[in-house]
Order: sequence, then structure tokens, then C-alpha cells
Amino acid sequence: MPLDQFVLFGDSITQQSFSQSPATGSFAFGAALADAYARKLDVVNRGLSGYCTVQAYRALPLCIPEPEAVRMRFLLVFFGANDARIAGSPGGPDQTVPLAEYKSNLRHIIEHPAVQVHEGVKIILVTTPPIDERKALRADQEKYPTLAMQRVLRRTAANTALYAQAARDLGEELGVPVLDIWSAMVARAGHSRHDPITPGSMEAPVNDTLQSYLHDGLHFTGEGYKVLYGELMALIERTWPEEMPARLRMKLPAWDNGKTWVKPKADDVSGEGTLRASGVFEAVVHDVQKLDRWE
Repeated sequence: MPLDQFVLFGDSITQQSFSQSPATGSFAFGAALADAYARKLDVVNRGLSGYCTVQAYRALPLCIPEPEAVRMRFLLVFFGANDARIAGSPGGPDQTVPLAEYKSNLRHIIEHPAVQVHEGVKIILVTTPPIDERKALRADQEKYPTLAMQRVLRRTAANTALYAQAARDLGEELGVPVLDIWSAMVARAGHSRHDPITPGSMEAPVNDTLQSYLHDGLHFTGEGYKVLYGELMALIERTWPEEMPARLRMKLPAWDNGKTWVKPKADDVSGEGTLRASGVFEAVVHDVQKLDRWE
């Protein structure tokens, strides 16, 4: 019997959530989540680098498991960083999605039949994260040589904040829990969405804490992923405490659980030396192969 899935559906920030690159440091959000839910839920990375919500909606049926094959228990939806790109900005095809359309696309993703067919699926909507314009500009100039002599921002802190608010508003309208990563990072940096100058903008003072979360002004460092992981665990604890890793049973028992495993009798030839199990746990152990050695 396959494990239920915790699907991470997002853009490059999601795709890189298992990365061990120097940019992300020693902490990988996806790996930490998979470790926490080991033998309880399968954490599936469906991060699609560069995708906006238009592309995400079209790709969704290929990213969501068929209910006949496996149950999707959680779906984390994390798009917006590309939608919020400034329209017509240089450097690759335009990814921009207007604000109203972005919100509508998120609604369609959440309400998609391929998602809703999973009865009881727990959906978590993640806001667009903050950006740091100084680091983003520097990274864009390094990536696109034609921008080296320009000071053209492909994303702005203020515009990105609008997309974060759209996700908050949609979550409230649909009754879907929102992981507000924008506010979580900004608050840790000593600011809020009510500040007269948007944190991370060129007009605001350099904020070392905010910059420590974004290695290129957009994508997360290990410290940024730690914030995301902590906020996700806190949200699950508040909303579905019974789904916290510590409260879920493993699908297979621990190897040294004496109340579960029963050593074959020496004179038991009818069972061909198979290992038997007793006790209560979610999976059923059938036909475990004969062990050459039992210690």
C-alpha cells in the first residue's frame, strides 16, 4: 500500500527546496519535510522553475497523483514570484500575469477537479515571498550581460507585496489556510506590510536579516527555507494538529519493536521460515522474505 502524498506544487523556490547547493546552505526545506514525515507521508517535489500560474494551471493534471493510485493528503501551492515580474522587463520571455488574473488562476488551481477529487485534501496556499531589490538587480545583471549597464528592476518589492496580499485575500475568501511567508520574513527583519516604504526596496535601508533569507534577492537561502519550514509546521499544528509528524503512525513498525515482530519458531517448516508480525499498525505485513539471520 503506497503512502499518502504531501505534494509541493510551486515554481523554482519549490523546485530548489531539496537542493544542497552552496546557495541554499546546509538546510533544505523539502528534505527536512520528507525526513519529518518519513514512513508516514511521501513528500513529492513538483516545483516547476520559471512557471507562472498560467503555466501551472495547464501543467497541474500532470503533477497531481491519480486518486486510484495514491491519496494526496496535503497540497502546498506556492506561485507568484514569476507572475509578479514587471511587464515588459528585459531578460527572457515575459512571465508577468496581471494581479487579478493571478488571483483567479490560484482559485482555479485550488478548485481544479484533479485536486478536489482527493477527498479531504488539505490545501495550503503560500504567499509570494518578499524580494530584495539590491540583490535581485545584481543577480539579474550577472545572469543577463545585456543588463550589466542598466539599472532595470525585473521585480520590485512593492509590486511583489501586492501579489502576496492577493494570495491572503483569496485564502480568506475560500477558507484555505495561508502560509504568509512574506509577512513571516519581513517581521523577522523588523518590519511589516504597513510600513510606508516596502521592505526590500531600494528606498528602504539595507536590511541584513531580509537579505540573509534571499541569496539572489528572490530565491531562498538555507535560512530562508528554515523560516518556511517553521511557518509550515506552525500552520499544521494550528490547523490540523492530528497531522503533525509526531502524531502520525508509521506505515511500517520499527525494526526493534518487540511487541510487533515475532521470531519464527525453529520447528516451523510450514511457513517456510517467514517472518510474522503482530500488533496494531497501519500497514499489513504479508510474505516477508525469509531472513538469513535473525538477531
